[in-house]
Amino acid sequence: MDKEIIDDIRQFNRFYTKVLGLFNTQILDTDYSLTEARILFEISERTECIANNLVQELNIDRSYMSRILRKLERQELIEKKSSTTDNRKNFLFLTKKGEELLDKINIQSDEQVNQLFNGLTESEINEIRISMLKIKEKIDKNKL
Repeated sequence: MDKEIIDDIRQFNRFYTKVLGLFNTQILDTDYSLTEARILFEISERTECIANNLVQELNIDRSYMSRILRKLERQELIEKKSSTTDNRKNFLFLTKKGEELLDKINIQSDEQVNQLFNGLTESEINEIRISMLKIKEKIDKNKL
């Protein structure tokens, strides 16, 4: 790949991580990191969520994942329940408090996107959306 193309891609990545505030230690006026918020999101999206699945899906070190899950459990955002068929498996669930936090994060994330696109026309917004979908499709296709 041409060095100029690589430089442009890396420049865009730096730009977008800055726009989203990904280097902030906390996400969207909460006491939680982006990684912690993403873990809460992933737990909420799965019917039978186990830590190993999260490690694979998010490509996170097992010990780091374990520390995060312990923190979230101590703060009563998640709970573990043993499988009725396999005692070695612990399923992860959001607690009511965890659901409320995730709702707050989702609302603030939606507002962040609205602010980011404020002032653009519907046509410009749709052009960006289509470009984002195309990027995702091409990279996903290449990874498989």
